[in-house]
Amino acid sequence: MLAIARVLLNRWPLLVVDEPSKGLAPKLVGEVTDALARVATTSTILLVEQNLAVVRRLAERVVVLDHGRVVHEGSVGDLDDVDLARQLLGVTAGR
Repeated sequence: MLAIARVLLNRWPLLVVDEPSKGLAPKLVGEVTDALARVATTSTILLVEQNLAVVRRLAERVVVLDHGRVVHEGSVGDLDDVDLARQLLGVTAGR
């Protein structure tokens, strides 16, 4: 959370964020996601995240990796396809 605050102050052109929601209470996940959405208005974010709701909120494009191999590239909207989301992520695409 401190790193996000520093980005908001310094306006870095690129932010690499690895699992920002991991281990956080749901309320804090929402707050961190809101902060990252603000950062995304002025910076590019490379997001590594397993929480599909956070990905949907922040991402425009997705790259899904499986054991280090790219298995899907496309729009975040692609993950609305229930069968594709289940195949790629092992989860349903329900909101």
